[in-house]
Parts: sequence; C-alpha cells; structure tokens
Amino acid sequence: MDEQKFNEASSELKLHEAVKEVFLLDKDGNIKFKSEDFELSNDEARGIIKTWKEKEKALKFQGSRFAILKHDDLQLAGKNIAQGMGNVIGSITKDGDYLVAHTEDEGMILEWSVLINKIAWK
Repeated sequence: MDEQKFNEASSELKLHEAVKEVFLLDKDGNIKFKSEDFELSNDEARGIIKTWKEKEKALKFQGSRFAILKHDDLQLAGKNIAQGMGNVIGSITKDGDYLVAHTEDEGMILEWSVLINKIAWK
C-alpha cells in the first residue's frame, strides 16, 4: 500500500471517533506509515506481526497486553480486557502489507475487524 492509499484508509477509519491510531506494517513488521506521531517502537511493530503470523495468544501495544480474539491469515483482532484500553484490529492489504488500528471502543470488536478488512481491500 502506498502512502496515498494509506492516508485515504486512515482518514476513512478515523471518521469513527473510537479509532485513535492507524499504522501500516510490512510483512517483516517494519513501520511504513503512521496516521500521526504516537508511541510505536520497531520491536513492538515486529511483535505484532509475529503474534499475527504465529497465531500467538496476545500482543503488546503501547505497553499493554491485548488478548487475541481472532486471527487468521487476513485479519487480527485483540482486546485489552484488564485495563480497558480498547482493541487492536488489523487486516492484510492487497499488496501484502498489514493495516492496523487501535480503537478505544470496548465493544464491537468483530464489527471493527470487518470494517478494517473492507477498507484495506479497497
């Protein structure tokens, strides 16, 4: 996904107030683009991709643990239950990158997962 498509996807996701951060990772977990300046280390980004590909039970984002509720080759959905930090959702793109977003919304994780998948595949 190029920068223009990422910006369009990010803008579409951010129409929803609950979406806080959006970022794009390559297949190795390198950060390609971020919607704004927020805390995301290279190690944390690579950990998200490792969790996704190896179907691990939890990921770390901004120092918090998110339990994985759904992961397959195309989508990822994790929820921070203990601290109320919302969800981390993601979808692979047509180009093989990983579009990921953090939402503050406590519910609707499967709906968020469907939305990001729809936007990633436009």
